[in-house]
Amino acid sequence: MEEKLGLITGIECKFVKTDPSLIESLANRTGMTTDKIKGMMRYNIFTVNQFSQLTGKAISTITNLTRPIYRNGVLVADLDVCFPFEDNVSLGPKYVVRNEKAEKYLKA
Repeated sequence: MEEKLGLITGIECKFVKTDPSLIESLANRTGMTTDKIKGMMRYNIFTVNQFSQLTGKAISTITNLTRPIYRNGVLVADLDVCFPFEDNVSLGPKYVVRNEKAEKYLKA
């Protein structure tokens, strides 16, 4: 039986996540303008300092949440991180990835 590859339609892609209610909630909670918060959310990653400002958590707490630990025999982290570019001595600065794990802390 011959299979043909076709186009997949009806897939919605959102490269920049926007959630007006979350932005408004963060603006009210942090005292920042909605434009500043939208700017922080522009690339779907946050610096540790930005994530601290948005969640109200201490930088040391956020750093601990990014450290991998073993749970039930599986290596996991409470927050995912990425190193989007490399500098000349290491992996570059660490950024918190905006995904479901981060959303939990943003909405709290």
